[in-house]
Amino acid sequence: MTQQSARRPARQPLAATVIIPTYHSWDQLQICLDCLASQTLNAVQFEIIAVNNDPSDQTPSEFRLPANARILSEAKPGSYAARNRGIDDANADLFFFTDSDCQPDPQYLEAGLKMAQDHPEVGRFGGNVVLIPNGEEWTTTELYDVHLGLEQQKWVERGRAVTANLILRRSVIDQVGRFNDTVLSGGDMEWNDRAKAAGEPILFAEEAIVRHPARRSLGEHITKARRIEGARLRRNAKRGFVNYIPPVHKLIPSFKTLKNLLGKSDLSTRRALGVWGVHYVLRVVKITETIRLLWLRRADQRK
Repeated sequence: MTQQSARRPARQPLAATVIIPTYHSWDQLQICLDCLASQTLNAVQFEIIAVNNDPSDQTPSEFRLPANARILSEAKPGSYAARNRGIDDANADLFFFTDSDCQPDPQYLEAGLKMAQDHPEVGRFGGNVVLIPNGEEWTTTELYDVHLGLEQQKWVERGRAVTANLILRRSVIDQVGRFNDTVLSGGDMEWNDRAKAAGEPILFAEEAIVRHPARRSLGEHITKARRIEGARLRRNAKRGFVNYIPPVHKLIPSFKTLKNLLGKSDLSTRRALGVWGVHYVLRVVKITETIRLLWLRRADQRK
């Protein structure tokens, strides 16, 4: 399959551009694109740009690409560099950012467009991210993601949103700037902090839903925790020496978190204790990552 890089001339004004970074995830991307091919919004009203973040990893010959989709390449490592590449090639003025492992609901785009039309004064929206199990039953590590992991509505309440489901007007990006493409993680929070500082409001788009498989293993959670801690350290670099102090208070288990988990009606006591255990392991990981990055001068890792 030939990968296209030139901007496609828009035959008519497009309502939306969907931008999806992908990195060695063709199977997941296929599911995502199949979901986008089943949208209630007419396909002529939106375009899909998937950005392959490893040009040496060629598109599989059997890959199914919707008629309104194209695949670009971005050699600079990082999903934020890939998202910026998609922005460069986009034709619409409303961008829907999602990830290759997300599964948009059929009404995803239509609901997001309606939210943007109903609130013309708002330039950014955090869409709903609904976690789903990888199998028939929820595992303890997956339940951690549900109860203590990816909580988009809470992020929106703090003025942020994850790029698994972030809707932005082009005008806001023009004002705030692109994503920081020098980082491998945390760029969505850093960008939203800039937008918030610029006075750009954000709303939660509850009906614009993407479904996201919860992280199935402790190792996946540890990888994510390390990336997030690295991003936090970069954002706080201006604090100087204080930034080098490992957060040793995290060695003390959070009994407030345990109390909250035990109060969840959908968690048994055994499950609540298991989720709490995952929470504690990740607290320790954050300490060791601070030491690894700052004291031992090791590099950030993509995975």
